[in-house]
Amino acid sequence: MREFRDDQGRPWQLALTTAAAMRVRDNVTRKVDGEDKPFDLVDFNAIGDTLDVLRGGYVTIAETLYWVLINQINQKGISKDDFFDGLRGDCMDEAAKVLEEELVDFFPSRLLSVVSAVAAKGHEATDVQLKVMAEKVQSLDPTKLLEQSGMPSGSVPASSASTPETGPFDNLSKPETPASKPTGGTRRTSSAKCTT
Repeated sequence: MREFRDDQGRPWQLALTTAAAMRVRDNVTRKVDGEDKPFDLVDFNAIGDTLDVLRGGYVTIAETLYWVLINQINQKGISKDDFFDGLRGDCMDEAAKVLEEELVDFFPSRLLSVVSAVAAKGHEATDVQLKVMAEKVQSLDPTKLLEQSGMPSGSVPASSASTPETGPFDNLSKPETPASKPTGGTRRTSSAKCTT
């Protein structure tokens, strides 16, 4: 059993048990090849994918934590949204780390070395990926980014006198005046249902 604190300072004792893993499998889904599939946290055959999710799938991590900790959440009398509101930033990273450690320890000793090795390789890959991303960001040319975005890279007009009165929204309809309002018929309200 491990502990982490959420963004609101609340302590949570995390223990990954078979019952907790079953609650996750029955209530949490993730996209696999475009389809929603149950998130089987302790499926040894998918451990690499599971560890990838625990390194960056923050919504799935939050949902997983919710179902692992549901008994404590109910005892504390907080709502699902209140629990989720406490998971962000460094606290979320710490919770994901604790969940991963519990996952590794969940497996029997004959599988533990394999799961530990996969986890370690995953951390190495994540570190390399972050380094490459940081290098790419540093090498970006701000002028080229502006050109690619279609935004002008020149100076901003000095006053509103140099800004044309027309703009990209000229084709929008003008507000109705009493003379332009249609007469007769029934006006559609927001409660009307549209059919396709």
